[in-house]
This record gives sequence, structure tokens and C-alpha cells, in this order.
Amino acid sequence: MSQSTTTTTTTTAAPAVPTGPREATLDAGNFCKRVKILYDSWNSDSNLWKSANSLVLALGQPNESNPYQKVTSLQTWLFGYELKDTIIVFLEKEIYIVSTSKKINLFQKLSETEQVKTELSSIKFNFLTIDKSDKNKSNFEKLIGEATKAGSNIGVIIKETYIGDLALQWEAALNECPLTKVDITPALSSCLLVKDLQEQKNIITSAKITSKVLKSHILPKIETIIDKGERQTHNQLADYAADIFESPEKISSKLTVEHVDYSYVPIIQSGGIYDLRASASSDDNPLHFGTIIVSCGARYKNYCSNIARTYIIDPTSDQKKNYAILLNVQSNVIKAIKPDVTFSSLYEKAIQTIKESSKPELVDHFPKNVGYGIGIEFQESLAVLNATNSRTLKAGMTLNIACGFQKISNPEGKDEKSKTYSLLISDTVLLNDEGKVEVLTDVGKKASDVVYMLGGEDDDDDNDNDPSVKLELPDDVKGITGRTIETKEKSKSVEERRRDHQKMLEQKNLQEAENKIKAMTDPNGKKGTPEVDYTAITKLQPIYSSVGAYPQDIVKNKMYIDPKKETVLFPIFGYMVPFHISTIKNISKSEEYIRVNFNTPTSYTQEQIDAGFVPPQLMYIREVTYKVNDPKVLANNIRLIKELKKKFTTRETEDREKRNLITQEKLILLRGKFPRLPEVHARPTLSGARRTIGILEAHENGIRFNPTSTKDRTPIDVLYKNIKHAIYQQADQESMAVIHFHLHDALMIGKKKTKDVQFYIEISEMSQSLDVSSRFNDEEEEERRERALKEKINNDFKTFIKRVEEIAPEPGLEFDVPYRELGFYGVPNVSTVFIQPSVHCLLSILEPPFFVLTLDDVEIACFERAIRSLKNFDLSFVFKDYNRPPIRISVIPRNYFETVKEWLDSFNIKFYQSERNYNWKRIMDTIKSDVKKFHDDGGWSFLDLEEEEEEEDSGDDDYHSNSDESESSDYISSMSSGSDDDDEDSSEGENWEDLEQKAERDDKMKTFDETNKRKRDEKSVSSSNRPSSSKSGSSSSGGGGGGGGSSRSKSSSSSSKGSSSSSSKSSSSKRK
Repeated sequence: MSQSTTTTTTTTAAPAVPTGPREATLDAGNFCKRVKILYDSWNSDSNLWKSANSLVLALGQPNESNPYQKVTSLQTWLFGYELKDTIIVFLEKEIYIVSTSKKINLFQKLSETEQVKTELSSIKFNFLTIDKSDKNKSNFEKLIGEATKAGSNIGVIIKETYIGDLALQWEAALNECPLTKVDITPALSSCLLVKDLQEQKNIITSAKITSKVLKSHILPKIETIIDKGERQTHNQLADYAADIFESPEKISSKLTVEHVDYSYVPIIQSGGIYDLRASASSDDNPLHFGTIIVSCGARYKNYCSNIARTYIIDPTSDQKKNYAILLNVQSNVIKAIKPDVTFSSLYEKAIQTIKESSKPELVDHFPKNVGYGIGIEFQESLAVLNATNSRTLKAGMTLNIACGFQKISNPEGKDEKSKTYSLLISDTVLLNDEGKVEVLTDVGKKASDVVYMLGGEDDDDDNDNDPSVKLELPDDVKGITGRTIETKEKSKSVEERRRDHQKMLEQKNLQEAENKIKAMTDPNGKKGTPEVDYTAITKLQPIYSSVGAYPQDIVKNKMYIDPKKETVLFPIFGYMVPFHISTIKNISKSEEYIRVNFNTPTSYTQEQIDAGFVPPQLMYIREVTYKVNDPKVLANNIRLIKELKKKFTTRETEDREKRNLITQEKLILLRGKFPRLPEVHARPTLSGARRTIGILEAHENGIRFNPTSTKDRTPIDVLYKNIKHAIYQQADQESMAVIHFHLHDALMIGKKKTKDVQFYIEISEMSQSLDVSSRFNDEEEEERRERALKEKINNDFKTFIKRVEEIAPEPGLEFDVPYRELGFYGVPNVSTVFIQPSVHCLLSILEPPFFVLTLDDVEIACFERAIRSLKNFDLSFVFKDYNRPPIRISVIPRNYFETVKEWLDSFNIKFYQSERNYNWKRIMDTIKSDVKKFHDDGGWSFLDLEEEEEEEDSGDDDYHSNSDESESSDYISSMSSGSDDDDEDSSEGENWEDLEQKAERDDKMKTFDETNKRKRDEKSVSSSNRPSSSKSGSSSSGGGGGGGGSSRSKSSSSSSKGSSSSSSKSSSSKRK
């Protein structure tokens, strides 16, 4: 049927809907989908719809005392908005709408969309504008006339109260007409039971908000009241919770007042007076420190969620047993939720669980239902989970599962108000489209989460089997995190609780280590880490095609440097042998000798191997030594080789960085108004610029910085999905406000490859640029002016960040704000800086080089030099990826020791303490050589200071090591007081200058008193790194040569072009 539209109005012209930054629009997709659901139900079940021939949804003014009016719920479901002064009449093939001219304009635009024309082509839309001149008499005659043609029964919401002129006029006209009114309330409710994906998403968000309010606001408030022994009434607590919902920015910066509200005023109950019904309310009685029931629910975009928890202070054994039974009841009900299961069977499951428990008499205290459907309506009347509801569950339904026991006597109660108590647990769950149940509300409900021991008793039920926790929550409903509730045991000191928590973290690390070892081992028991296959390395391009291609000015038996070919030709046994500069590791001189060390497979880095710089031969020359009689020639050759190597290394580094760059998607620019911050500095700066100033803009899929102060106007684009950490540090005690991005994949800014991009505004600079002609001699005025400027800049940054978080696509972008009160001074790079933790990282971003450490990547932390007599200590972090070198923050003042320990523990990071510094490179090399053996030997337990002290105390004065101790010391045998640098294989590549310096230091060390050997000194070296006694012999050995050319070579084999001599040392080094 072709679509047509007729409009009847007494006004001369319908004014256009006012345009603004957010012009209201109606979602055509949702409208089509939901109108089809309504018509399909109407056409298929005449009994449910009471044989209605036409349907009416009429709203004048909303009923403020009833936020869940059926008509407003249906309007929201169909159109996404509550529509005042609107009457909608549904006929078999027509829809009539009476409303104001502005709303008619919206409805007309909706009906003219291609989707509505295509999907609802059989339905004709008719629009009538409200006519106050005749009190809408002509409009109502039209509606009633069309309804009469359709049939004698008109479906209405019988119990709806009409408010407002339009609704009352319609009610009067309807009462006077001959049509028979039939109640379609249950039928309309049935349309709301199954939620589509958009509705499910809204309910999931609503549940996250509910969980966050309880976990991070209401519960901490109650804990504070209990700890301080304050007096507050239930109503005062309920008002506090309601204020949180009314100020959603306290929950998350992404939420707005337009979208967030409470489903009902939060309910707080305690002191023996309890009501488990949804219609309960708080009273003016003070909070009693016994059994406390907290219920609250959020409403997001009109979709509701609910949660209830019972918190018990100093419970009796009987209360603990009853609570465990209640947990089991709710768990079994949730497990029984499946498609095509009747609502009544869920209630029967609950009753069965109670009867089969150790206390079947609790059935008498159980409510008459275990919950109800929840969505746009807080309580869906057709989805009550009681013993008589025979309707069946469908995929897409959302339920509030509420289980409780009412008015249980407690003879062992500590006071009169504790003699009677009730228990209630409630959660919002979703039966998803795959037929699986998801628990959407995420607040702890185990005994350890809800039991508070003020009397110092041990909670002997900590290990109770809690079947409800066996339900695994999906990852997408765990986004909002809050404060974890800890059982209060005042008998334990802070240090004891911390020690217990650290032991728990140690067990967790051991479990993760087992999983890591399994992942590294294939079913055949072989390690999964691949060895380097040198035969697969790409060969270097030939330097010279033949000997005839050598440079013409080459002189036999004299070293020659060819810059064009980036090659050095060395005389070896009378032959000129070319070596590409990439094969040379280093070069040094000693008196009249030149020593050249070459790269061999054991000395190449993994990047060099990957780049193809490993020669394909199986044997390699390790070093050659030449005697050069002319000191000028010697110095010139060394200078030319070093310059050539530096030039090559720089070029290859830049090329490698460019090759490793990940190609970004193209930035999608927003049109019109978009968030922007002017006069912002960027770091790193663009090439050739001392400072880079420009405009920071937020677009659809990323951030763009447009420079305005440099010749190079290339924009810097940062995509949202490439941002690992977004950090905002406001101008508080600092002189700048900073937005910092730590990235997953590096960007090339100018000629620099970086994973850290920063945009900031300096307060002092702006203060000087405001009005240079004004002079303020008054210091107080200057301070006031600076404070006002800081506040303005902070507000600008916060507004920009809020807009960015709104624009960023799912899963969204949230900015971390550092906790200044947990900060400490230390040296992570080269200078002392103030380091602060945030939710996800440890950072120092006020000055380069920036320091951003992802806490989720950390396996353990280790305090080094943790000695009370020292004024400072070091802190090292070891990563879960053992291939990453550990990071050390050194010289942290001692007064921060307890603060750092506390935040590490609160962030669930296992830490150890040691009185010395560790050589982490050697330790990690030992661990990586056999990860399984490392964990079998106790893992990181060798770092534990307490265990070390116990071992030292248990020993005698004359200490004798045994084999077990020598094995356990494999990981700490290479402790270094000064550096983590590994001087492994020092005889295979050290130049003579280094060896001579080490020999001098070794001689000095022998004169030290034995008591000074343990002191921390930068000049100390470990015995394993000291030069051997054979050094002088090797430096004096070697044959003479003529002209610049006598050579000694220590090689891994004879060259293919030369023959071995008596002065050469050879060994084979085969590739794996």
C-alpha cells in the first residue's frame, strides 16, 4: 500500500522545529523494528489483546508520582522519548497521531525516511495538529470515526490516570462515544519483555552504574560510619546515595544528567526493621551496626537495573549458615535460567534448594517470588517469578533475581535490635541471544565480602563453598571498577594484613607462572621459544664483484678505508680482505697497535640478526691486531673507521625504525564544531623546531595536532585505538597542564620514533603574555592571578577531555589522573623526578625523558638497598614478559618507603625486599635459560629479605656452603653494586684500554681493607669481571710486519683467502 500523509490543522503554518546543537531526532530503525513487534503480537494473539480493533496511547502531562506510567514506557520504547500532549491511535493499516506542531514535524520527518517507507510500506501515517480553538473536537471526531470503522472494541490502558487538558478532553470524548473500551495493559507489557541489542546495551550500562555507586560510594560511606562510630539515619544515607545518581559526573566523566537517574530512591535498612518488597523505603532510624541491607538501582536512558546486598557485622554462626544457604539459593536460580523454562520453575528451584539444605524451616521466611523482569519498567508485571506464572523465558529477557529471608529470630544477638534480622541478595541478569545467562551487577557477595568482624574474631567461614561465585561474569560487564571490600579484622595490624595479602599475590603469581610454562611447552615437551636459524638470514649484498673491482689507490699491506662501499680492507697474510663496516664491533688503539673486534653470532643483537647483518659463513674471524709505526696514520685510520661506523649505524637505525612503524589508519575529520585546544605545546617537537605550538583537535577516530609556529606544518595524528594510556595531569602544584598519550605502536615525529606524545600549556608563559604593560607589585595579587589562570586552564583541559571521551568510539577512552598523594621522588632515567601512580601506570611526564610504566605488565617489584641506615633505596620492576629488561628507579628517599609499599600492595603487585642491588641482566638470562627450573626452585622467593635473614641467623660464624645452597644461588651469584651491565665474554671483544683500566682498578681493590669490600661504590667490580692474568701475555704476543702491516688475528677459523699462521688462535663457532 502506497504511503500518504494527511495533516489537519487550524493554524496557518506549522513552525519549524528550532535547530540547535542537539536537534531531537527519532530513530527510524528502532521505530520500524518495534512497530513490527507490536503489530505482530496484535495480529497473532487476539485473546491477549482482548479482540481490540484499534489501540490508543494517550498522554497529556506525565504523572510525576509514577515514573513508570505504561503510556510513557511505550512512548520511550517506540520513539526514544517521552512525548507530552500526544495521542496515538493504531489501526490495522493506519496510524493517527495528534500532537503539537513541533512534534508533528518530527513525526513527519520520521515517516519520510527511506527505512520507514520501505519496512512499513503497508501502513499509512496521518498527522493532526492540536487545535485549541475547538478543544480538539474535530480531531477527536476524526479519531473516533476511524476507530469505529475498524470495529467496536478500542484498546486502552484502563488504569491510566489522565492529566492535562488534552488528555482530559480525549477521556471525555472517548466516554461519550459508543466504542467499548478493553484493557490492553498486559498485551502492551508483553511487547517490552524481550530486549533487542540496543536495549541490552543500555541495561548493561545501567547495571555498571548501579554497581559503581554501591561499590565506590555507598559502601565506603557505610564503612566510614562504622569505623568512626558516627551516627547517621537511614534517610540521610539514602539521600547521600540519591545525590550520587543526580550528579553522574561523580560516577564517570562520560555520564550526563540527561541520561542517568535512579530507578528508585536507594533503600537502607537495619536495626531489626526490614521490608524486602521493592516498594520499601528508608526511615529516620539511625544506622545500626548489625545487619544492614542496601538496595539501589540506576536508570540509564530510561532502562533500569537493580542490586541489593546484606552486610553483617559480627555475625553469629547461625547467621553465617543462613547467609550461605541464601547464596546457594540465588546461585541455583541463576543457573536454572534458560530459554523456554517457565517463570514458576525458577521459584520452585529456590524452594527446592531451601528444603534440601540443612535448614528447611527457612522456607517459611522466603518471599512469594524470586524477582521479576526489568527494563524500561522497573517491575514487568508479566514476568514476576512466582509459583503461578506459567509464561516462559525467552532469549533477550532481563531479570532482577532477588532472594531473601524475612524476619529471622536471632536469640544470640548482641542487643535487642539484633534479635531479628533479614537477608536479601539481588542482581540484574541477562539471558543473552545465545541462551546463556550473564550477571550484570558486579559487587562482591561472598561471606568475605559482606562480613565485618569488629570483635577481632577469626572468620572461620572464609573458605565456605560459595556456589554463586562459580558463575563467570563476561568481560564486557566488568568495565566499571570500584573499591574492593576487605574484611575488617582490627586484631590484625596493617603490616600483618599486608603480609597476608602479599602471600596471596605470591600464590597468584605461581599459578600464572604455571600457565606461562604450559604455554611455552608444546605437547612433545619441547620449549616453544624458537632458536635462531642463521641459515635463513638474508645475505649481505656483495661489496666487490672481484679483486679487480678494488679501489685503484689501494696499497698492499696497508689498511684502506673505502667510504663509498662502506668497507674497510685489511691486509691478512698478504691478501687485502674487505670487511663491511657492519661486521666491525669496535676498534681501539694501544701505543702503536690497532685492535679490531668483529661481530660474531654471539655478539650480534637480535635486531642486527633480523636485519640480515650476520654473514652466512659457519666460521668467523673474531679479532685482528695491527702494528702501525706512523702515529698519524694510526690515528687517522681509527678516526675514519669510527666516523664510517657512526654514519652507517645512524642510517640503519633510522631505516629500521621506519621499517618497524605500523601504518596508521587515516584520520576521519569531523565537520562543524569539534573539541579543540588552542596555543598548545607539543613534545617531541617537530624537526628543526625548539618549540612546537599549535591547535589540538578531537575528531571521529583520533586526535590531531596542527602546528602553527613552525615551517613544518605536518600534523601529528594520534588514533584513539593506538592509545595505551591517556593521562591528564592538571596544573595544581605544577606550572603546566598536560595531556599525555602513551601509545601501543610508535609514531615518527620529525626524525624521532616515539611512543610518548604530549600536549601541554605552561602557566608562567601565559601569565607573562597576558598583559606585559601591567605591573603587579603586590605578591598576593600575583598569586591570585596565577590561581585564576590555573583554574581557567584546568577547566579548559577538563572540558576538552570530557568531549574527547564522548566522541571516542567503543570501548571508549578514559583518561588517567595521577594520585599526587602517593607520589615519590626517584631517578628512573638520568635525573631525579617526581613519580606518581595512577590507576593503570606509574609515571613522570613533566619533563623528558618521559617515564610511563604499565602496572599490568609488572610481575613483581623488588626493594633494593632496603637498609634503615641508608637515606635512600632503589625499586626495581620485573615484567611478566621475561624478554623485557627490568626497570630500576634509584635513589628514592627513605621517608617514602612505607608509602610505596602501601600503594604496591593496594595495586596487587607482589614485592620483595633486599639489602643489596641485583644484576638483573644476568638474573634474567639465567631464568630464561630454564624457566621451568627457576619456578621449580621456588621462583622469586630468593629475593625475600626475611628468608635471607633467617638463613644468615641460622648459620655459624665459619660458613661452609653446600651443594643445595650453591644451586639456589645461581640466580643471585652475579650481584653488582654499581651497574646492571653484563661484561660476559670480556675476553672476546674488550679493547685494550678497558682491560688496562680494569687491571688498575683490580690492583687498587687489593689494597682495600676487608671491611670496605661490601660498601656500595661505583668503582667496585665483581670478581667474575676482573681481567685474567693472561692479559699481558696476549698483548705482547704476535709477529712483526712491515709497512703498517704486521698482523695478529684471533679467529674462529682460517679465512677462505688466507692461511693460518702460528700467531693466530682459532676456534669453531657453528650456527644452530
